[in-house]
Amino acid sequence: MNRSLTGWFRHLSIGQKLLISFGLILGLLALSLTALLFYLARINSYVDRHKRITVPAIVTAANMRREAYDIKLALHSSTERISSEPSELRSRVERHTSELSRTLTLYKGTHAARTHPVLYGMLTDHDRLDLAEQEDRAIEDIGEALRTLATQLDQLKTADADRLTTRVTQGLDQLMDAHTQIDIEMKHEGDRLVGRARLIALSLALLLGVVIAVTYALAATRIARPLRALAATADRVAHHDLSAQFPSWPTRDEVGTLAGSLTTMLESLREHSTSLFRKTKELEAFTYSIAHDLKGPLREIEGFSSLLEKQFSETGDHEVRHHIGVIRQSALRLTHMIDALLKYSRLEQQALPKQWFNVREMITSLLNDRMSSTQQPAPAIHVELTFDDLYGEPVSIRQAVANLLDNAVKFSRNRPKPDIRIDGMRNNGECIVRITDNGIGFELAQTDKIFGLFERLHGPHEYEGTGVGLAIVRLVMDKHGGRVTVESAPERGSTFSLVFPQGAS
Repeated sequence: MNRSLTGWFRHLSIGQKLLISFGLILGLLALSLTALLFYLARINSYVDRHKRITVPAIVTAANMRREAYDIKLALHSSTERISSEPSELRSRVERHTSELSRTLTLYKGTHAARTHPVLYGMLTDHDRLDLAEQEDRAIEDIGEALRTLATQLDQLKTADADRLTTRVTQGLDQLMDAHTQIDIEMKHEGDRLVGRARLIALSLALLLGVVIAVTYALAATRIARPLRALAATADRVAHHDLSAQFPSWPTRDEVGTLAGSLTTMLESLREHSTSLFRKTKELEAFTYSIAHDLKGPLREIEGFSSLLEKQFSETGDHEVRHHIGVIRQSALRLTHMIDALLKYSRLEQQALPKQWFNVREMITSLLNDRMSSTQQPAPAIHVELTFDDLYGEPVSIRQAVANLLDNAVKFSRNRPKPDIRIDGMRNNGECIVRITDNGIGFELAQTDKIFGLFERLHGPHEYEGTGVGLAIVRLVMDKHGGRVTVESAPERGSTFSLVFPQGAS
């Protein structure tokens, strides 16, 4: 039975589980309120009975005792006052006896314990029926003494009348004592009801706390904890760790459905990743093969055109030399484009292992290599870095900076005073390296175009290049989790900024 109940509960949805839990909580709250109201009603009932029965009974018994004392006083007065008329004495005694009998009848019908089922039941529960019997005996003794006193008043002597009156008084004392004890029992019953109410309220509060704790544990173990585990695994998958495994979930609720869907998605991703990796390798092999096959004929074209250029340089045929030069330059340009494409392809497939390195030394070394190999007048280059260390892959970053530096030199060489500035700063958790020139610039609307592969803003007869350099720069920054930004205007130069995340993550 327990297994079937547990299995049924496990297959409920999260909403149904929470609905059951909150239903139990509301049910316990309603039960607590009902129980408290029930016991409060019983307590109020006993308070009301105490006001309507016990207190009036004691007061009535006290009044009857006062009447009995009046009878005894009348009898004693008759013995002391010789001149008192017997008829006057009889009238007084009859009046008090009649009032006492009437009050006793009223007491028996309205105040006696046996006339109240709840009160009599309480005495039965408390095992104090002796109080009811004591009350009955006292009422019977008082009634018998009053009847004797009323019917035989003419024949009774003063001593006998005094004895009967004493009997009535003693009966009334017993009656008052019985009801005093009943009043004590009623107070005990009230205290017991208050104790039960407190115990039930405490028990229901503890039970309510247990239900709330179980609900919290259910939400933590069945919702929050598995969702955290799924989120952690999803984060690993988002960071390209396809070896991660989503934990299996035994229930069929929303978490179990989500875990199953994520597992299916991960399997599909693995299949697509394997297929993509295989196709990428095939494409890479094909690219290298095509590049090798193309570079062979291009080298031959360039070589033969170079020989023809030397041969026809002596003939003086200007048109022939021009055509041969165009062929040779086109072959060289195509060779450079193939080399650049291969470099881009290798960089795209590479995983870049990052480390801390001295970016200032890297830029100094780059400037020495570039400026020593150029045949043109060197521009003025200023390096102003506010930091030395940078976290990244040094070779690819050097390539990106070299491409930006080559562009700055190329597009500012026709200026009267070419000026290039390399600076850097740390700002809002980022490291920024900027290359600024005073070259020809361009419209910012063409920003997206210049970072495209083989995209150029100028023809090869104006400025040399393959159209791959800035694409490599963007690829390098993407692989570092950073970005490249540009500020430029026609004839006002350009500023390219390499923005790196600061520190190892």
